[in-house]
Amino acid sequence: MARPVLIINGHDYAPYIEELSPSRNDLDADGSGRDVQTGEMFRTRIAVKQKWEVKLLRLSEAIHRQLLADISGAFYNATVLDPVTGGQTVKTFYTSSVPFGAQRYDKSSGATFYDGMTFSMTEK
Repeated sequence: MARPVLIINGHDYAPYIEELSPSRNDLDADGSGRDVQTGEMFRTRIAVKQKWEVKLLRLSEAIHRQLLADISGAFYNATVLDPVTGGQTVKTFYTSSVPFGAQRYDKSSGATFYDGMTFSMTEK
């Protein structure tokens, strides 16, 4: 049984995964919908894309900055464990909104951490 995988731009974030939730999104052509007289649904599916909800454990300030840099471009490549095939796959994603997580400071070590960072990765 394979373990979850999350590699973004060559950086392995698997040790920081709290939860990965993949889903399938169908993209329908214009004109898909429902016949208002018969109620019958009609559609033309033009693509199937994946969307991943990512929730991470505590991140050091350095790892947090690295991850933000990795997902800040218009698009980025990520390796994930494909829920359909069960194998690793590389896909191109984008992220449009990133809650940074709770910023915490450890007085004893002088280190800043981020708890509970979450974001979505939507396939291009």
